[in-house]
Amino acid sequence: MKKNWFLIPCLALSVCVGTASCMGSFGLLNKFASWNQGATGNKYLNGFIGILLSPVYGFCFTADWIVFNTIEFWTGSQLIAAHTTQRMVGSNGDVYLVKSDKNGYTITNETKKDSMQLAFDEQTNEWSCTHNGETRKLLRVNEDARTLTVYTPQGETVEVSNNEEGIKELQALLDTTPLMAE
Repeated sequence: MKKNWFLIPCLALSVCVGTASCMGSFGLLNKFASWNQGATGNKYLNGFIGILLSPVYGFCFTADWIVFNTIEFWTGSQLIAAHTTQRMVGSNGDVYLVKSDKNGYTITNETKKDSMQLAFDEQTNEWSCTHNGETRKLLRVNEDARTLTVYTPQGETVEVSNNEEGIKELQALLDTTPLMAE
């Protein structure tokens, strides 16, 4: 009987270690932790709020682990997407705010007060860009997922490999062709 009590935790631990790569994104837990870290401008006050709300962390972890990560595993999509916002500085010194959502990204140049949206259409496997009210198709991920069809502003289509070599070819194409008409 004593061996069974030792065997059960060892088995549970081996299952956890063996399936660590398919645990899920823990979107609810990460979203709550992100909110907690930025709740106030004071890191000590945020820490105190985290201590007070520690039962919520346990609830979020359990809900993610049992429900949301299971749904994510079987459907391949996150039920609670971790919407993020990042501030970046470009090589030209401009400050960009990049917000992600379930369909793509909104990129705002805070220096020039200009923005654009990058959106992915799951039905057509296409990325498009909307800038100044004009929407243009950028590229399509082909069915084999090994190639991309790139749409140029001139109306041409170019097929490149979906690998490092194809990305270099795409970069060379973009260096000579502007995405959006000036």
